[in-house]
Amino acid sequence: MKKLRFCGSVLVVALFLSSCSGASVVTSASAPSSDAPTSEQTIAPSTTKRQLPTPTPEPVRIYAESLTEKERESITIGVLSPEHEYYEGAVESDPQIVDYVTEISIYDEEIDDTFIVHVALPPNFSSGKTYPLVVMTDGIWRLHDFTVLRKMMADQEIEELILVSVGYPNGYDYERIRERDFTDDPESFLHFLVDNLIPYISENHPVDPERITLTGHSLGGYFAFYALFHSDTIGKGTFESYLAASPWLQAMTGLKNADNYEQEFFERGQPPVARMYVTAGGQESVNYKARITGLCTTLTERSYDGLELTYDDIEGESHNSVFGPSVTDALRTFYGT
Repeated sequence: MKKLRFCGSVLVVALFLSSCSGASVVTSASAPSSDAPTSEQTIAPSTTKRQLPTPTPEPVRIYAESLTEKERESITIGVLSPEHEYYEGAVESDPQIVDYVTEISIYDEEIDDTFIVHVALPPNFSSGKTYPLVVMTDGIWRLHDFTVLRKMMADQEIEELILVSVGYPNGYDYERIRERDFTDDPESFLHFLVDNLIPYISENHPVDPERITLTGHSLGGYFAFYALFHSDTIGKGTFESYLAASPWLQAMTGLKNADNYEQEFFERGQPPVARMYVTAGGQESVNYKARITGLCTTLTERSYDGLELTYDDIEGESHNSVFGPSVTDALRTFYGT
């Protein structure tokens, strides 16, 4: 309180002296800046509109339409490596897997990374006929599925198929690397599949080009939708059918999600001729499944000519366990005998 009274006394004295001398005394709180107009100046209205920054256009990305010389020279072919992290479990499930799975290492220049690809030919393979091709993402975890699906072929539950899985070298951070390929830069990964890998597999094995399936789980399921919604612009018509097992539709690529890509696809007016099998685990949360059923409802309401859509809520399955029954049910639907 004493400090406040003291400041007030100083102000009164200053004003008294100024009135006596005729000088103008201005406190620092009220002093005009050199840029501010005084009370005698007129403020002219601004006629300059604020300019918003011009968006920087995304650079045009150029992809080789086929394997480059460097990519082709990178390819190595061998047997299923005993160093594979899930080798022992696969051999326990089917000891013959070491005889029917081929392991391929292939480099991609645009992604600047190497992929490990496994190929399994059907039990009664004949080079004189063509076979449907099933391309499975998340190849690091697909060896057990090879054994299950090959038994289904042997038991004549499904047609004989060529199975391909796309994974990574041992020791990778699999969760982070799949984010790169499925959500951060799905464009490059899709180009790798349709421009490089599938043509290479078709060069060396009798693939029916009209009957190729893409499967994905979780983030891979998001990628399966991404591939469907770009089927008119990237590898046009490569895939005849898709499996999106418990797709993680919370995922985004930049500022876009699956709903945005579907809207753009719809506006381009190029309806797909394809089959899409979508699943969720019965034990997954209502909110999680709502995103999936919501997108399926949108696709149904669009009435896309040529799109056959199936949704299956698989009872008793969790997010992590749902791929196994999803892929067997989907392939029964696509290739059942």
